[in-house]
Amino acid sequence: CRTLVSDIAPIVGIVQETGVPVEVCAFIGSSPIRQFAEDWDFENMLRLSREAIEFCTKENLPSMFVTEDTTRARPDQVRALYTTAIEAGAKRICVCDTCGHATPAGVRRLVGFVKGIVDELGADVGIDWHGHRDRGLGLVNTLSALEAGATRVHATALGIGERTGNTEMD
Repeated sequence: CRTLVSDIAPIVGIVQETGVPVEVCAFIGSSPIRQFAEDWDFENMLRLSREAIEFCTKENLPSMFVTEDTTRARPDQVRALYTTAIEAGAKRICVCDTCGHATPAGVRRLVGFVKGIVDELGADVGIDWHGHRDRGLGLVNTLSALEAGATRVHATALGIGERTGNTEMD
């Protein structure tokens, strides 16, 4: 879902009707290029993120807060976004290399930085890695994310996935 209560609200009904638990993955673009393209104000991004995750928490929906394009985002804004989401009740956070931009060393530094935020907050929050393989580094970057503290990674099977695909697991 986007980090909008209106996107998340239907999930409440689905969970209530089916009795099947659903983890809400609420995403927001975090890089300066996304902010420019969407004409987003950072304070509004924080407000929307807080409202979305607080809504999940109030409705007893486990939530993962996803910063799309994290690898190209400003560190101070990454810190502010994840801190806001964790304080609002996110159970997981997801670091993304949406454009397949990162190298293994960069992934280790970024995931280590995010793990440091979680540790500083004393939060019991899992860290996901969502990497693309546009430059063929999907698998090595995913292994680097695990090495740096990611507790769950995303992958694709048989080349089925987004654009050029996420990390291959076959």
